[in-house]
Amino acid sequence: MLLSLAIGSRRAAATAAFAICLVGASAWTAPFHLHLLKSSPPANATVNGAPDSIRLWFSQTPELKVTTVTVTGPGSTSVPLAPLASADSATVVAAVKRKLSPGAYTVAWRTMARDGHVARGTFGFTVGPTKR
Repeated sequence: MLLSLAIGSRRAAATAAFAICLVGASAWTAPFHLHLLKSSPPANATVNGAPDSIRLWFSQTPELKVTTVTVTGPGSTSVPLAPLASADSATVVAAVKRKLSPGAYTVAWRTMARDGHVARGTFGFTVGPTKR
């Protein structure tokens, strides 16, 4: 009886150690993949005055040729953007072609790193009323 308990305890400990290693390994590789560091306008922010561009800063150089950025505004209207540009090796800029009216906006982006890893995400921001 004691022998079967000891074997069962060793198996449980080995299983737990393996699970911890898997979680640790997945957390360890995550910083090496391209990801969004920050944006302008910032995610979930309310900005005074309409931004004239959307800027995305990444942890690595994104492949601009396959990068997409879309902005959707109040009433699910699509916001027209100029072709994407690169401000530096890790920053993507999407100029807004028209003045944004007050309301909630959603930015959806998709890009790829040189290693082929695809990253995507969304965030929102709000354009507040213009101060007079």
